Amino acid sequence: MKFTPSKEKLTVILREFEPNHELADAIEKASKEMRQAQVREVDFDADT
Repeated sequence: MKFTPSKEKLTVILREFEPNHELADAIEKASKEMRQAQVREVDFDADT
């Protein structure tokens, strides 16, 4: 039997550290970029 603890939210984890505005800005920027990212369609046709 394997025990996997539940994951804490990032905001809960970051509360344990001193306020770091640079880190918060970097996380916010990465989050926005990930939400705006588009999935590219790739064709893996071996006959070409």
